[in-house]
Amino acid sequence: MAQLFNILKITVGVDKLCARVLVNPGMPLKTSEDIEATARVYYLAPAIAKHLCLGDTGREFQECMGDTELAHLLEHLTVEIMNETGLGGNVSCGRTRAVPGDERLFDVELSCPDDALTVGALSSASFMMDWAFLHASAPAPDFPGTVAALRSLVLNLRGEGEQAADAAEDAETEGANPDGSPEPVSAPEAQVPVQPEAAAPRQDAPRRPIDTEGLRMRAKMAGHAPAKRVADVFRPMFGGAASNRRSE
Repeated sequence: MAQLFNILKITVGVDKLCARVLVNPGMPLKTSEDIEATARVYYLAPAIAKHLCLGDTGREFQECMGDTELAHLLEHLTVEIMNETGLGGNVSCGRTRAVPGDERLFDVELSCPDDALTVGALSSASFMMDWAFLHASAPAPDFPGTVAALRSLVLNLRGEGEQAADAAEDAETEGANPDGSPEPVSAPEAQVPVQPEAAAPRQDAPRRPIDTEGLRMRAKMAGHAPAKRVADVFRPMFGGAASNRRSE
């Protein structure tokens, strides 16, 4: 199956990832070569239009989206997927620059709070652009479903997806609600004393003291900090950013 891009190399650094991306021979280099396909990408993720975009025409991506490099569009779509998962930090950002000597070769630099998150978002964005430019007759990709699946994958890799389920199960087993509060304990029913029938007097047997125990609640606490890694820094030709609270 034909593809727009060939991701030749991925370099991961402390907090950035850099992908060396080849726009395959025979494929368009600029969005202006296929405006309808560019519009399909926009309709999948309309928030990309409001991304802050530095180093190109205007301040927002919508001002250059109709005539920019496909690799630049790939960058912004990847950033938006990361942003929508809610796992990319307050601001997800990226930069794209052409590699000298080859008009089809680009370095796409992306913020990388988590390797799996950034690589998964880049792969998903590449697939969506393949659909928009090459396979538009096929069913459109499910953007919200892709975001949800990527979020679930990353949380499971961090160990956070199973922790929530385990905590709820432990709380139920030990008599507590999933939020950690104890189950209400009903007061014991009052017992009505029964008057014994008269009997021949006899010496009472010695009484034993009654021991009582309190109920102690237990709660398991667990946490795993996600590993963070980054890519080498390159001088940008384009740059973009998206906030997970609002677009800037």
